[in-house]
Amino acid sequence: MKMPARIASFHQETPTVKSLSLDLGGRILGFRAGQWVDLFVRIDGAEAIAGYSITSSPADQGRIDLAVKLLGDNPATHYLHKKARVGDQVEVRLGGEFCYTADMADSLVLIAGGIGLTPLISMMRYVDESATGAEAVLVYSAGTPSELLFKAHLDEMEARNPRIRCVYTVTRAGNQSWDGPTGRIDAALLG
Repeated sequence: MKMPARIASFHQETPTVKSLSLDLGGRILGFRAGQWVDLFVRIDGAEAIAGYSITSSPADQGRIDLAVKLLGDNPATHYLHKKARVGDQVEVRLGGEFCYTADMADSLVLIAGGIGLTPLISMMRYVDESATGAEAVLVYSAGTPSELLFKAHLDEMEARNPRIRCVYTVTRAGNQSWDGPTGRIDAALLG
């Protein structure tokens, strides 16, 4: 079932990824960490739809956050990056069975590449914000240092929460400053 929502804020996370926060107007979506939504927008009188992972923690059900990478030619994605404004109305419908709940495990090892981090950041935030005592290790790779999505937030979580650990690698540092591991995630990095 579709639920109305209002765009409450935008933030440019990386050169290609924009995050947005959706106010659900007091309604509860009832999502679990890792789930996604279909997002519906009206563009020139026609409905456009795209699926995006929820990046916020289910500890706060009054809103949802999404991270949208400008990639391909999906009209909804282009609208969110180029035309959408704070206050715009959209609709969302919850989907997906890939999720984490506190009763599943007391330790997680999460592995992500690029925009694939989005469902996992919800899980990391949930572990960080919950009182379950669960521990989480995130191994995350991106093409360049500037594309490491939510890195500052993850570093902050790791610095204050001894149950959180993050390992990063980039496949091509190029001319960007980077003193961490390079290359794809492999057995050596996981070891």
